[in-house]
Amino acid sequence: MKVKSILFGALVASILSTPVLANFGNTTQDLPLLERGVSSTQILAQGQSKRFNINIEEATTLQVTSEHFPGATSTGNRISAVLYNAAGQQIAEASSPRGHFEMVRQLQPGNYQLEVKGNALGGTKENDNNRYELHVDY
Repeated sequence: MKVKSILFGALVASILSTPVLANFGNTTQDLPLLERGVSSTQILAQGQSKRFNINIEEATTLQVTSEHFPGATSTGNRISAVLYNAAGQQIAEASSPRGHFEMVRQLQPGNYQLEVKGNALGGTKENDNNRYELHVDY
C-alpha cells in the first residue's frame, strides 16, 4: 500500500509540474537585444547561461569578444559563447580558460541567439573578477 501511495504522489507531482517545466527558459521575446558596441555589465553565473538576441539585417561579419574590467584578473575564469541560428542550430562557438573569448562569424540576414556561460574561480556577485562585458561589432 505504501508503494502505491508513493507512486500516486509521484504521478500527481509530475502532472502538476509538467506545465512549469515545459515553460521553463527564455522565449525569444524575453531575451535582451545585443547591439553594436559594449553591452551592459554581466555576471558569470557559475555555469548558468545567459542568452541574447542578435538581429542581423544584411550579410555581415559578426565579431563578439568578452572583456573583464581593467585591473580585475580573469585568471582561472572559464567563459564560453555559442551562437545559434533561428532554427536553434549551433553555428559557432568560442571559449577561453583565461576569461576572454573572441567569436568571428560570417552571417546572413536573420535572427540569432548568443549564449554565454562561465565560471569564475572564487568569484562572487560582488567581485569584479566575476563580471564581464561583451564588445559587439557587425
